[in-house]
Amino acid sequence: MTPPHSAPDEATPKPISEADPITVLYIDDEADFREVTARTLERKHDHIVVETATSATGGVERLAEGDIECLVSDYKMPDMDGLELLETVRAEYPDVPFIIFTGKGSEEVASEAISAGVTDYIRKNSATTDQFTVLANRIENAVRRTRAEKRFEESQRRFRTLLSNVPGLAYRCEYEPEWPMTFVSEGATALTGYDPSALVDGAVSYGTDLIHPDDRDRVWNAVQDAVEAREPFRIEYRIRTADDEEKWVWEQGRGVFDDGSVVALEGFITDLTERKEHEQELERQEFLFDRVQDIADIGIWEYDLRTEELTWSDGVRRIHGVADDYEPVLDEAIELYHPDDRDEITSAVEEAIEDGSGYDLELRIVRTDGTVRDVHAYGETQTDETGDTTMLRGMFQDITERKEREEQLRQYENAYESSLSGVAIAGLDGELMSANPAFLDMWGYDDLEDIIGEPVIGGWKNPDKAAAAMDEVQETGSWEGELKALRADGSTFSARCSASYMTDDEGEPIGLLASFVDITERKEREQQLAEEREKYSTLVEKSHDGIVIIQDEEFVFANSRFAEIVGYEDDEILGMPFLEAVAPSDRSLIGDRYERRLDPDREDPPSRYRISFQTSDGSKRVAEVSVAQIQYEGAPAALASIRDVTKQQRYEAELEQVNEELEMLNRVVRHDIRNDMAIILGWTEMLDEYIDEAGQEHLEKILNSSEHVIELTEIARDYVETLSDDAEMDVYPTRLKPLLQKEITLRQEAYPDAEISVRGSVPDVEVQANEMLSSAFRNLLNNAVQHNDERPPVVEVSAEEREHEVHVAVADNGPGVPESQREAIFGKGEKGLDSPGTGIGLYLVRTLVEQYGGEIRVEDNDPEGAVFIVTLPKAV
Repeated sequence: MTPPHSAPDEATPKPISEADPITVLYIDDEADFREVTARTLERKHDHIVVETATSATGGVERLAEGDIECLVSDYKMPDMDGLELLETVRAEYPDVPFIIFTGKGSEEVASEAISAGVTDYIRKNSATTDQFTVLANRIENAVRRTRAEKRFEESQRRFRTLLSNVPGLAYRCEYEPEWPMTFVSEGATALTGYDPSALVDGAVSYGTDLIHPDDRDRVWNAVQDAVEAREPFRIEYRIRTADDEEKWVWEQGRGVFDDGSVVALEGFITDLTERKEHEQELERQEFLFDRVQDIADIGIWEYDLRTEELTWSDGVRRIHGVADDYEPVLDEAIELYHPDDRDEITSAVEEAIEDGSGYDLELRIVRTDGTVRDVHAYGETQTDETGDTTMLRGMFQDITERKEREEQLRQYENAYESSLSGVAIAGLDGELMSANPAFLDMWGYDDLEDIIGEPVIGGWKNPDKAAAAMDEVQETGSWEGELKALRADGSTFSARCSASYMTDDEGEPIGLLASFVDITERKEREQQLAEEREKYSTLVEKSHDGIVIIQDEEFVFANSRFAEIVGYEDDEILGMPFLEAVAPSDRSLIGDRYERRLDPDREDPPSRYRISFQTSDGSKRVAEVSVAQIQYEGAPAALASIRDVTKQQRYEAELEQVNEELEMLNRVVRHDIRNDMAIILGWTEMLDEYIDEAGQEHLEKILNSSEHVIELTEIARDYVETLSDDAEMDVYPTRLKPLLQKEITLRQEAYPDAEISVRGSVPDVEVQANEMLSSAFRNLLNNAVQHNDERPPVVEVSAEEREHEVHVAVADNGPGVPESQREAIFGKGEKGLDSPGTGIGLYLVRTLVEQYGGEIRVEDNDPEGAVFIVTLPKAV
């Protein structure tokens, strides 16, 4: 099949111009006519050059020398006639135009000549010179056709050569969606896998079998739009080859029109699969490395050492920021470099000129507006036959943006590598592609290769939750939340995750980017904080004290205990002016203290005091208030703790009255006892001269006991004063041994029927106490005898010195103390004036011992009875 071409238009032939001379060989044995014909043709037609021959044989010899474009011959010649010459010429030169120009021919000769392949047949006419004009026209027409045919054949040859060497498919097809082919080049096999004949004879439809189904409508619509606009179409699409391989192709074509109607499509299709794959890979790489862009500005320069002429392209001028008509010289060009870089470029240029070496540098220039740009300066040399440098030429490139991108990329890489957050990149298939060191550290991996290719949902304790997060990313483009991560060693940690798609310039997803923060400690702190808040809430709400916050003279917070104290509902208190809850008698005082607390220039009021509150029913409650200045919701406020001491105040008043009565009783009792004992001592001493020797011992005992009673009145006075005085009791180093032995001796004398003894020896050591310690021991000894129903009562005293304290034990054989009553016996309720002994009781014993910094406890005695153990601190 003939490939598409544009045939020459023969309807309006163009005359051959004088610039295209025609060499004609005219053969005629008639010398005069031959001469006239040659001269006439050359005279009237300057572009026709006529050479002559006198015989057919001579003409064949001249034709063999070449450069003859047309042969004109007479018919009747002596050696061979015109027909014989035609046969000879056609055998060797089938394409040379051959015109028989004769006056002796006939219709029969003309017919034979035409059958033999003559180009034209003209009869001579001696009566007119127009015959030479006709001959000239016939020569021109014959040569024009021959030349056109030769050009066409050459064009066809070149076209066939082109088609056989260009990687692609040339075609001509009917203007239909199925693309019925009428011509397909040999390149179809390499491109589609089908033989060209299969496409031409219709066994394979290019539009149906090759063009990808998803691209067919788009391709045909683009072709139709271009054809309607009478413009070429250029389009990229996919095809399916004979091996079911998918390829990307680029097609350029146009419609072929006849009388205004499209009759065919002609075009060329080439494979761009590699380019598309490269573009896609490049696009992905560019995104991953922050879309590193191609070089924006490039210029070419040349310096001729022979003429010292420096030539710049427009690109170099644009980079330097100079005018389009700026003509540089070498020295000026060097001056345009940054001052710190001029020596380097100067040395590079000088070395290139001297030894023919090139250079490849990254430097800085200063543009005419003062801005500094980074440039890539590349130069190479050209030398003559002697090796001398004659030319410097090179490339000049603005790399400022590249440098900035490199710096930005370096910062991104540093941020990526040094980020405390774990960062990972995954493909659209959900497999990990990259991760930073923080990510590896979080998950406990040593090497990035350990995780490459692993699914992103595999590093979680609950893969289903991770998969749900991935689903949300696919649906919405992003996800943020918390997951429990699974380390390489099987341990877990809490992670805050943020994931989103990475997209290309067209917004299409190309990967998944996720960042992770280990929030394990934060979660623990949040849990602790929640527990602390719960504790705080419990403390505040369960507190026996009312707690309020006052801001701008109003209650902004109050717990339920305060509401209970003042008798209001919780919602009634919030927003209430705080002075409304204060008894009218205290409002002025409290208002003044509130203002002083908020005024930094005034002296702070007391932080603890008592006031009266007025309840909702008008009654009063006395409260002890503690106030502190705080910040509440970003503003100053007062925090107050309120303890209801109404009952306490009443008890204090009653206790004060009891203390007064006790003090009066103490004075009266001590006065009467001391007076009576003084009389007894006086009368007893008077009996001394009336008592015989046997009675002296008893008299002595009476005197000692009387003196001890007087001593007890003094001790009782001090103790009463201690109980009624808010000050602490005086405590000082006191010798244990004499004090304890004295009380044991007195009790032995007071209870002659009891067996009171000391086990071991009493250490001679000082303890922290005072003279009232004897009362404590006396009450313990009295208690051991008086509450003992055994006969005889047995009491054993022991003392043990330790590193920092002394233990004194008083053991008896009495009924013992049940464990359930061991704490109660030391209470006030156990003391009564009708109790035997001094009346101080175990309550006063514990009070004294604890004021010394010691303690007292009761245990079982073995085999029966009780042991009271007193622990006293040693004196320092």
